[in-house]
Amino acid sequence: MRTTTMRLALATGVALTGPALSWAQSSPNQGNPIDTLPKVDTSRPPQQKIQVEVQRPNPALENLLATHLTPTKFQIEGVKTLPFPEVAAHFAPLAGHDITVAQLLQAANDVTKLYADRGFPLSFAFVPAQTFEGGVVRVTVVEGYVARMRIEGTPGPLEGRLREISQRLMNEKPLRRETFERVTGVLALQPGVQITATVQPPTTTDGASELVLNVKRQPYTIGTGVEYRSPGVRAIITGTLNSVTPLGEQITVSTLQPRGSDHETFYSATWAQPIGADGLLAKLTWSHYRGMPENLPLEQLGYQSRYLTDTQRLGLSLSYPVLLSNSRNLTVTGTFYGNDDKQRYTPQNPGFAQTELDAKVRVAGAEALYTEVKPGETRRASLGIYQGINSLGAGKSVNNNVDLSFLRTRITASEAHDLPLGFGVVVSGAAQYSGAVLPSSEQISFGGRFFGLAYPAGEVAGDRGWGASIELNRAFQVSMDYLKTLQPYVLYDTAKVYSNAGTLVHDQLGSIALGVRFSDRKYYTLDLAIARPVGDKPINSSSRSLRFNAAYTYQFN
Repeated sequence: MRTTTMRLALATGVALTGPALSWAQSSPNQGNPIDTLPKVDTSRPPQQKIQVEVQRPNPALENLLATHLTPTKFQIEGVKTLPFPEVAAHFAPLAGHDITVAQLLQAANDVTKLYADRGFPLSFAFVPAQTFEGGVVRVTVVEGYVARMRIEGTPGPLEGRLREISQRLMNEKPLRRETFERVTGVLALQPGVQITATVQPPTTTDGASELVLNVKRQPYTIGTGVEYRSPGVRAIITGTLNSVTPLGEQITVSTLQPRGSDHETFYSATWAQPIGADGLLAKLTWSHYRGMPENLPLEQLGYQSRYLTDTQRLGLSLSYPVLLSNSRNLTVTGTFYGNDDKQRYTPQNPGFAQTELDAKVRVAGAEALYTEVKPGETRRASLGIYQGINSLGAGKSVNNNVDLSFLRTRITASEAHDLPLGFGVVVSGAAQYSGAVLPSSEQISFGGRFFGLAYPAGEVAGDRGWGASIELNRAFQVSMDYLKTLQPYVLYDTAKVYSNAGTLVHDQLGSIALGVRFSDRKYYTLDLAIARPVGDKPINSSSRSLRFNAAYTYQFN
């Protein structure tokens, strides 16, 4: 948030009443200042735990594994979902042969695996206690389902909603893994609760089992994200109310402290409201940012180096998890928002009038977010397409040549892999494309933690651009009360931006960094790093000197 491009559409022959600003097409640029603010993030691991217990009866037969018998006939009971021949095929080869009880039980285990592979986690086969008189062997298949639900702990006002969500499990016989993982995934999305879901094994041959939800409610949370990046410290303080009513709503408010040398103020509020029992979520957001960032090149044009930037945003979104399982999640979102942006520049000569650029943007967008978590690897990718609408209050000042009917596309991706000896590697990237001259709130910006660690956040921005990084780290486990993990890392990042209004003189970032992360895996994370610029010089600096960064997040409860 250090630089800006002023995009002016000055008519030929108009007399200027202040310093000329036609340098716009060859100057550095900033994006949305809200993107540069510190982040509040919890260091806790996922709070929802899902456990499925399937225990086959343990009859006395298992104590007679070496006993021999010669089956002449198999009576298989309870098969309703899978084709009967597929189940019977596991026992047919044993007929007429001298076998042991162990072989018979293994065939039953194979049927259990068949059910599991077809997506039925509570279903199994077992051989009940019997005499095998006349060579007749009875096999029982139990197709398990959830018949009862019990809630323990402190669900508070959410108990009715948790029961409504879980009802889908009791409507399916037998229970499918896909349904179980989706329902427990929706339970995990409910705000302000930690849930451990356990399905007890069926105790009768009809397959009836019990779902137990152990719930711990957190009616409110308070967190902070603090960053030190020269020249000062900035902190976002966030408070959240969770599920005060049975509707399951979540209300979040945030503010920025202290104001610092850039005289920043920031306030935001979000209302998130679950709709129905299948993960649909409506969200209403509002934010207001105001600051006086510094841009030294302005002095060369006769303006004061500090200028006013003011951004207000109001947005509504509706999201739905199309895919929701233990390992994969695909969420699609439709959004509409309005952003009113103002920038004011003051001439060094008090005899000249101030120059102000205004843009009121109205945008409809569609987004998709995909995450995949497997042992030793994590993938994350997002795609967003946004269309500007030149109506519904949209507008701009006459000296601003931005396109209000723009179309822009943004993608992000990251992949993390565990390596031998405790090492890990993380590769990340982001890109945006637009053929229009975008308002500053819609540009892509780089710097700070977003592909520019050796530069201030928001160092450069453009209508289109890309960024990439690669990190090699090594995790150490620590057995201390206030420190559980220690992770040194080395990182390289690079980014480049482009302007559709002309050529930028400051458009390439590059950093080499060495850092270390600390965490107790419960309340806090601390990230310390030293980075050196290897791209363009920082806009407000005359050298590529080392830059120290510190980021700290803490969840008070």
